[in-house]
Amino acid sequence: MVKKAIPRASSIVKSDFNLSLLGKVICVFVFLGPILVPLLWLSGWPLFMSIAEGGWAFGRSFCTYTVKSFMLGGVPLMVCARCTGVAFGLLTSGLLYHYTSLFKAHRPAKRLHVAAIIAALFVPWLLDSSLQRLELWLTDYWLMFPTGFLGGVALIIAPWLFLPDPHDYDDEPEQYQDTAETLVPTQVASVGVAR
Repeated sequence: MVKKAIPRASSIVKSDFNLSLLGKVICVFVFLGPILVPLLWLSGWPLFMSIAEGGWAFGRSFCTYTVKSFMLGGVPLMVCARCTGVAFGLLTSGLLYHYTSLFKAHRPAKRLHVAAIIAALFVPWLLDSSLQRLELWLTDYWLMFPTGFLGGVALIIAPWLFLPDPHDYDDEPEQYQDTAETLVPTQVASVGVAR
């Protein structure tokens, strides 16, 4: 009888558990948490229902506007529509940033331009939220979600303010290239002779 090897994709080894996996698991639960809470409640199982109650309590600890939440099966999500938009904006733009060149190819050369883009992405959120708080405007779910989504995109772009400018290092490779070419022929010959 011939024993077949298990394909690598379907087996789990100790080296699979690393910091990168932990980060991905945390991100999945943070971004899917608002959707999972009503699903856990709708399951009807006491353990899952108590986890859902804890999720709603956690959501109310940082989201002060939970009365404007999307509903899933007649049960509200963990946070308001704007915070749900922020979560989806973070998730979508984070995936686009890491797995495509869409963001990296269009990164502005100057930090002032990055700051202007971040401010422009936050302006709709600030206008909508402040006018709602001043009771001059009645916002709805379908306006809160896109303003939060733009804020999530701005949060992904924000670290660019602290990274070095991409055009600062254009001249360095030429400096090192000349020295590497002059050192290679003389050092290789002397290293090869001595044993």
